[in-house]
Amino acid sequence: MTTAESVDGEIIRMYSDYLLFEKRVSRKTRDAYAYEASVLLSYARERGVDVSTLDFDALVSFMDYRKKGGQLDERTLSKVLSAIRSFFSYIVKEGYRKDNPAILLSRPKNHEYLPKTLSKEDVEELLLSFRGEEDELMVRDYALFELIYSSGMRISEAITLDLSSFSREKSTINVVGKRNKERIVFIGRIAKNALCYYIDNVRPVLAARSRQHSEALFLGRTGSRLTRQAVHKRFHSHVLALGLDATVHTLRHSFATHMLENGADIRSLKEMLGHSDIKTTQVYTHLDTSELLNAFDSFSSIPDLEDGEK
Repeated sequence: MTTAESVDGEIIRMYSDYLLFEKRVSRKTRDAYAYEASVLLSYARERGVDVSTLDFDALVSFMDYRKKGGQLDERTLSKVLSAIRSFFSYIVKEGYRKDNPAILLSRPKNHEYLPKTLSKEDVEELLLSFRGEEDELMVRDYALFELIYSSGMRISEAITLDLSSFSREKSTINVVGKRNKERIVFIGRIAKNALCYYIDNVRPVLAARSRQHSEALFLGRTGSRLTRQAVHKRFHSHVLALGLDATVHTLRHSFATHMLENGADIRSLKEMLGHSDIKTTQVYTHLDTSELLNAFDSFSSIPDLEDGEK
């Protein structure tokens, strides 16, 4: 390792500690920011400069390098920019340089992100594919994915549910969302029936396979709480077989879109989804509008009829 690499490595180590212990960011954010800072320093070192001599033009070139080399979209590039700004704020704070060229970098224009959804027909086909075999795990999967689509909950919320979260009498589930914010969600008849069947007939079988008692609603094959990785793996095998382009989270997006299509108001949908800001929910109104626009474009592309045919 060269002297320059050693110095850069020490800077990254101290920056990582600063993020974790002083800024108190999550380890995931710390790792992402430290990674971008290390890529920047490596980029600079290859061009014969270091953190004290990197200027604005070099940073612009670096952002272009990250975009093209990593094939990054605008949203991801915005995160790279945030990491670089954070790193340079630290560099100035620690006295490596007095000026901060990163503050002159403009954030890339963010195009409206429209979440991917499935049609009602595709959702029905997908969910029915989990009813092809009546083995224990298929019954569990069917109940889980019907629940997610019926309520719009996140996968992280679904796998952390306990048996006591579900109220048969009220057809509701107590969900703990982001930042430990609790909400009550209602579930439809089909999802409730699937969930009850799983609880009465399959969950006891799975629970008996573990020596440790679990309060988890959804259990894995060994009787422990179902993991996110296992859910994604089983879901992916079905969408692959059906030729669909979807993830588990697509069910949540599809729920929101279909609710709007059936007349739900945006504020009610916000509460159902557990959003803290209604602006997050409003993306689904844009999605609904874009679908209408696509339909209009298809209609308007039909050649005009002759006067006599109108």
